[in-house]
Amino acid sequence: MVNPNLKAIAVVAGSALLTVFSSQLLAEDTYELDDMLVTAGLQPISINDVASSVTIITREEIEQRQVKYLSDLLRDVPGFAVSQAGGPGTQTQIRVRGSEANQLLVLIDGVRANDPALSDEFAFNYALTANIERIEIIRGPQSATWGSDAMAGVINIIRKKNVDSHYISANLEAGSFSTISAGVDGGYSGESFRITGGLAYFDTDGTNVSRQGTEKDGAKNTTANLDVEFDASDALILRFSGQAVDATSEYDSIDYFVTGLPVDADRVTESQQTYLTAEARYAPVQQPFSGSLMVNRLDSDNNNYADGLWSNSSAAETMEVRLRGGWGFSTGDVEYHRINFALERENIDFSQRGLASPWGDPNQDQSYDVNGYALEYIGKPSTQFTWTLSGRLDDYSDFDDATTWQLAGAYRVSQALRLRGSIGTGSKAPTFTERYGYFEDFFIGNPDLKPESSQGWEMGIDTNWQNNRHNLSVTYFNQDLQDEIDGFVFDPETFLFTAKNKSTDSKRQGVEIVFDTRLGTAWSVGASYTYTDATETDASGQSVREVRRPKHMASLTANHYFADERGNLNLNLNYSGKQLDNFFNPATFSLDRVEIPAYTVVDLAGSWRLTPSLDLTARVSNLLDEEYEEILGFVRPGRAIYAGLRGRFDF
Repeated sequence: MVNPNLKAIAVVAGSALLTVFSSQLLAEDTYELDDMLVTAGLQPISINDVASSVTIITREEIEQRQVKYLSDLLRDVPGFAVSQAGGPGTQTQIRVRGSEANQLLVLIDGVRANDPALSDEFAFNYALTANIERIEIIRGPQSATWGSDAMAGVINIIRKKNVDSHYISANLEAGSFSTISAGVDGGYSGESFRITGGLAYFDTDGTNVSRQGTEKDGAKNTTANLDVEFDASDALILRFSGQAVDATSEYDSIDYFVTGLPVDADRVTESQQTYLTAEARYAPVQQPFSGSLMVNRLDSDNNNYADGLWSNSSAAETMEVRLRGGWGFSTGDVEYHRINFALERENIDFSQRGLASPWGDPNQDQSYDVNGYALEYIGKPSTQFTWTLSGRLDDYSDFDDATTWQLAGAYRVSQALRLRGSIGTGSKAPTFTERYGYFEDFFIGNPDLKPESSQGWEMGIDTNWQNNRHNLSVTYFNQDLQDEIDGFVFDPETFLFTAKNKSTDSKRQGVEIVFDTRLGTAWSVGASYTYTDATETDASGQSVREVRRPKHMASLTANHYFADERGNLNLNLNYSGKQLDNFFNPATFSLDRVEIPAYTVVDLAGSWRLTPSLDLTARVSNLLDEEYEEILGFVRPGRAIYAGLRGRFDF
């Protein structure tokens, strides 16, 4: 049943959108040239043919914001709720449209980057923005294309590549909390090859993340990447790429005996991640077939230390072989069809190490593999209408298979109005921890778990006017999650905890409104609002709100170029409404839900071009010194000021 408040929001937003559209319907708008998305299908597809909700973050926007962590960019994305346990480098989770944190798939240049050693979540706390050229975000179930983890959407982080010049870029910044960041990247192209790469460094003493105490929790991060492309022929391109991350982050523990809240403690995590890819792309000119063969590898190693001593670790290795291709053909002057396929094989290994105790022995080595088979049809019976039908089978070695599908369509009524909609299913494989547990005498794994599944749909209206300078989009989304895995189920036979698939559904629905405008060449403004109603059924059978999912979220970004574009100012406001979080009450030994107040964070960034190749930069984060938390008891940093230099030098 649709929430009445949600229905009212959708009606009002839709009416406003149609009112704007009707006044501009007769305008002679010039439609923006096609922008190809590499994430929305088995093969790259025009953004005009994608029916799902899409957000693209460009390198220019990253430089305007000047933020150093990917998660700070994603706070502005509609439907994205970010929960961070303190300052830079601390644990960060993102829930999309009310989903769980491990139901969002993250790719790095198309390589799966979710870490099986971290409950299949992506380590956002180690992801820097350095050397990113573009970020593609597709919301809604995308498992028919990408398989497990893509239940709520996909983020594809695309590094700089395909350069056609020779350059070196560098930046240096210092500021509050003894923070320093530096980076260098460059590119070199020859007649038949291209090389790009970069090195980024970030170091901060951090802030005190608990409500009490004075201990600061700092972070360090060194990230390096390299990409080499070679034209073997006019139709064949070979690519080799890699990224390595070496990060250290300090954090606090929880006082489970007195307050139930974070307390100062000497806790450190050291983490290393490596992503490697070898790819062959075949795309002959004016031929119906194109395809690619990729071999991807992910290695992660996470070590935790307490009071200077090693306490435990987790590690994962994944090896993926992916073959994708497709045929495109026309049956008339306008009508166009394309059939794409994917054959994939992935092997996942997991290991956990720790000290045996009366609670049990945490040491274990586990693995499984999966074969993926996918088909996708894209039909374009006219220039105005595109529809897509896709299906996928994930054949798991150790648990039930998962079958997913998606049906989507987009219809351009005019140059100023587009209608779109999609319906599909998603899947999420159980994690190693859910299947095999933490400690054998405390948490019992459940090897009989089956993958989580969902069915979701969305409808959207997109409009633009005055030569595509003003854009407005309204989307309604609805998703039901079945077979959700509850990892805190009490087993009355053993008096221990285990994991089980729930028999009840979790429901998520909401509205996203996105508006952006360009006022001449000097001003651009973007705004978004998201209403999310995410509920689950508790032990008593009552429908309750899920934690860390604000009902109301909004953002506003205004950017201004001045002095013949030598100067730039960027203002960003991010609002998060009230939300719930779990609290273990030591006095009653019960798990309660408490409210986290709403907050608004304002950031300001600016730059001034000193020479054609060198810029002076400055930024203030949390300009109004807002006191707020995104996770109960973990305090986010106050006002901070930074300044630096950045430059690009062509040769």
